[in-house]
Amino acid sequence: MLGLLLGLLCLTAKAGEHHACKRWGQNGHRIVAQIAYDNLSEKVKKKVDEALGDEYLAQVATWPDFIRSETSWDFTKPWHYITIDPDKTVEEVMQEAAGNNSIDNVLEAIALMQGILQDNKADIQMMEDMMAKNNVESLNGSLETTALAFLIHFIGDVHQPMHVGKNEDLGGNKISVLFFDDRSNLHSVWDQGMIENEGLDFKTFSGFIDKHHRNRKQEWENAVPVTWAEESVAHREDIYNTLYNNTDRDSGLPSMSYNYQHDFIPVVEERLAAAGYRAAAVLEELY
Repeated sequence: MLGLLLGLLCLTAKAGEHHACKRWGQNGHRIVAQIAYDNLSEKVKKKVDEALGDEYLAQVATWPDFIRSETSWDFTKPWHYITIDPDKTVEEVMQEAAGNNSIDNVLEAIALMQGILQDNKADIQMMEDMMAKNNVESLNGSLETTALAFLIHFIGDVHQPMHVGKNEDLGGNKISVLFFDDRSNLHSVWDQGMIENEGLDFKTFSGFIDKHHRNRKQEWENAVPVTWAEESVAHREDIYNTLYNNTDRDSGLPSMSYNYQHDFIPVVEERLAAAGYRAAAVLEELY
């Protein structure tokens, strides 16, 4: 089933949606998953492998985006991001969301998937009810596999600064830019543009990142999910603050090329590394 889904084309974002289809791009999510897997103990690797069956963690990490081509999975779209406007903190938004009997953002979605993998009956029932209501099936017939795929994906999403975005520009989707002279948008540049511009396959890229950032593993893996989102907000503001200085005189659009890639690819690598190490720590605790 996963192989068929991976062949489907992603749909473009509808009006009012925060983020475009690919989320870190396919390679970004695979990098996070590969770093996570490489940092698991052998005991937990075995349990993850058993849960995934014929699939790999880096393979299922992209599944939550591919199912967006099926309208029956639309109920999961808000799970990929969280809107934090400048007048709100992450904690304030989470307190407001807690008043609703629903899953409204990526942090709540992460908590739901953790609960399912911890065999929390209420969380399992909530997920099964939502899936039954929308007539969708588990990945490879397994709720555990489904939760694993969503969990690794959402941990990646919350580390992408534009996924902790502002509502006014839909997480950067409404900000047009030039990326190496091609018209794009700010969200897409951060989802996939800079990663793909490195020209590396995900295994090579994840190996480079792991080697360069291993000294920060313990620092990153001990942080709680609210902190993950707060870090993304801080990086997001740095990204917005550079737009004017990069504006192209002729087009009037922010222009991003070699200098931008040089300045910000270290941030991309840091966010991917932090996501991978934290995902590994979460899986170690769950299994």
